[in-house]
Amino acid sequence: MHAAQVQSWPEGPRYTTVEDPPAPSDGQVQLRVLAAGAHQVVRSRASGAHYSARELPHTVGVDCVGKDEATGKLYYCFTLHGGTFADRLNLDKSIVYPVPGNVDAVAFAASVNPAMSSWMAITQRTTNLPKDFKVVINGATSASGRLAVHSAKALGAGKVVGIARNAAALQAIEGLDDYIVLQDSVTETDFSKARDVDVILDYVYGDATVALLSSLARARQPVQYVEIGSLAQPTANIPSSILRSFDLTIRGAGPGSWSISSLSKELHTLVPTMASWKLAPANAFPMKDIEKVWKEAPWKDGRVVFVP
Repeated sequence: MHAAQVQSWPEGPRYTTVEDPPAPSDGQVQLRVLAAGAHQVVRSRASGAHYSARELPHTVGVDCVGKDEATGKLYYCFTLHGGTFADRLNLDKSIVYPVPGNVDAVAFAASVNPAMSSWMAITQRTTNLPKDFKVVINGATSASGRLAVHSAKALGAGKVVGIARNAAALQAIEGLDDYIVLQDSVTETDFSKARDVDVILDYVYGDATVALLSSLARARQPVQYVEIGSLAQPTANIPSSILRSFDLTIRGAGPGSWSISSLSKELHTLVPTMASWKLAPANAFPMKDIEKVWKEAPWKDGRVVFVP
């Protein structure tokens, strides 16, 4: 069979012939891989830059949608051990999650990873949220931001407000209750619709974050801010006066702030819940072309999925 493997970190992945997996043990299931996402973490691991990938050869991938050909059932899997860019995989039954048979495997493979960011942020990095809590998503038009709307609603949010620069794109987001359009000078943005927010999920960071938090000075309710991404800037100059002006809790959300065991537990709920969501659009490429596609870096134009 074939797999996408890295033999040398500077060269990137290549389509390689590898041995077929043995018959699965009683505690395993063998999946024929249908689609595997080239997420940011996957690309980081394939370059040798990620702490979780240090040994060569390195099989690319951390998740996939696959079919158990013995039963015809579909599953989603997530693993940091062994890679998922291959024709077939033997996986422990503890890390595979049933997927309804009618889902689009490519869209699902593209969507679970970005959806994890908001789901884990709310379930693991917030506490004691009020009933029908209000969520503000900074960076709502990104793939992760769009899916965050669904995560928030599924986890009990009563109202979700999105922030981004493109008004038309904000208007088109399914499930969004209201939106705030960032101005060219973020300090001129009207953040009044965020005034009674309970949770902020931030994919942007930088100046927009400072302006948003500044607008909440003297807020009467506790605000829980969760930093997830830095699409705009890697740093934010938050004045000390903001931290003293209202009840603000600042946390980050990512694999270092929550455990893989917690993620595994949450995937049992997230995976079936996502089946009814509007999933992220994705560009699918044959895995046999991975060397050429990888050099072209098509992720600049959206989510990328490889299909064996």
